[in-house]
Amino acid sequence: MMVKEIDSLLQAADPDRYLCALFAQPEHRAGLLALYGLNHELGRAADSSSESLIGEMKLTWWRDAVADLYADPPKVRRHDVTEGLAALTDRISLADLTPLIEARFDDLSARPFTDLDDLLAYVDATAGRLVSLALAVVGARDALAPETVQVAGRAWGLTGLLRAFPIRAQIGRAPIGGDALAAVDATPAMMAQGLGAEKIAQARVGIVETAKAACARLEAARPLPADVVPAMGYCLLAPTHLRRLPDNPYALAPDINPLARRLRLTWLALTGR
Repeated sequence: MMVKEIDSLLQAADPDRYLCALFAQPEHRAGLLALYGLNHELGRAADSSSESLIGEMKLTWWRDAVADLYADPPKVRRHDVTEGLAALTDRISLADLTPLIEARFDDLSARPFTDLDDLLAYVDATAGRLVSLALAVVGARDALAPETVQVAGRAWGLTGLLRAFPIRAQIGRAPIGGDALAAVDATPAMMAQGLGAEKIAQARVGIVETAKAACARLEAARPLPADVVPAMGYCLLAPTHLRRLPDNPYALAPDINPLARRLRLTWLALTGR
């Protein structure tokens, strides 16, 4: 994969993070894009694999490819993402990066979330860890309190899972705990088949409210230091995405207008607000 290809891929697949990365210092930008490229590859390994074995093989390849970067001597596999990550080994440790990969293996198991705490643990290990890693890439690891980093990850992570509800439901990992489903007499099997929209919408209310609460706490942390905006400024778009969630959980949410996204992130980069 060439550099231009991953650039184009992120523009289409992860435009919020991509645009934020463009505000990074030139020496940090390629590293952020490589990190987000890895996150995209990990996510689609589970979401796009109808066979869990194929998904497991893909995730294992990435786990081994990342570990190779920290070998003595380092081994860089031929891939745009791994080549970009190779330049980050002095800022991100293998121990920091591996859990981001390991968390995705749980998606392959199609194990439904048991409750809200289980869901939040997954979000912290994926979206939350990605925020922390991105801050390390731009040299701002200690610029925010750990609580703010966690809230940012939860605001974005929960919102992202809700937006991807139709896809997540099909792989058995919709962002609703089994306890919330039981409370409305619904099951993961119903979600996998796209049934019981009204019941499922009722069951997801608590998750939506939790996401809104995280967004409110993140809003209260503004203005953000300028150096953290390229690494996590996109999290402040979560409230806008939440407002666009359709009443039917199985329907795809409309995206933010590209011009509005660009203007919002530009203003954030300039003012921290």
